[in-house]
Amino acid sequence: MSETERHSIVWQECGTGSLYAERFYVPGYEGYLPFFIWGQELEQLEKNQSLELREGHLLKGILYGLYEFDHNPKPWHQQKDRETLLYLLDVLGNGFKYDNPEKMILDIAFDVREKNGNGVSRIILEVGNNLIPQSSKIKSDLVCDLWAVISEKEENKELLNEIITLIHQMDLSDIHSDAKEIVCYYGLCALVFLNDNSEISEYLPEFVYPNVEMRQLKDKIKALLENRHEFRPMDLKIV
Repeated sequence: MSETERHSIVWQECGTGSLYAERFYVPGYEGYLPFFIWGQELEQLEKNQSLELREGHLLKGILYGLYEFDHNPKPWHQQKDRETLLYLLDVLGNGFKYDNPEKMILDIAFDVREKNGNGVSRIILEVGNNLIPQSSKIKSDLVCDLWAVISEKEENKELLNEIITLIHQMDLSDIHSDAKEIVCYYGLCALVFLNDNSEISEYLPEFVYPNVEMRQLKDKIKALLENRHEFRPMDLKIV
């Protein structure tokens, strides 16, 4: 993948008579709206050049900003504003003519992954998983992003455990066959790095043997189980 573009979230204040509140369908709203800015537009902003904040900035900003809102709230994040942000997700999704909220989240995550990297798409998918917990497709893409994030940094027990939890929550029949194989493979990799031998012995017949058929994955699994201490997460990433 080419070098990723820098990004930032801008929380724009909206008050009485705010043009932003009028433009983005919430006249009378008093609070803050999140806008996702990246690439050359971010450079414009940093140079204090004028920048038109558009619907696309807001849609990505809400899906990314809700993670910050829920996990690392700032003084301007008011719980009452969450309902407004969710309302705007619905309005913007319809405006951009997405078939459904799940498709919207998957498509936006794919777009930011290409431009801004797995760490950003992972955040959007975390929000999506919270909003649509029944979506196995979101969980599947999230597992792949989590492994990419783990590969780029040091092993993270919390993220490894999250992969296992997501796989157990998934309906594997609802995702593409190739994705199913990779997800089950990453689950095994996570258990190996967690050094959970008892769980591995149960996981293999339930998830690996019935689902993993690609020769590349089988070869990696065999090598991993035979020489687990010789591998780093990056070595096991499927690209």
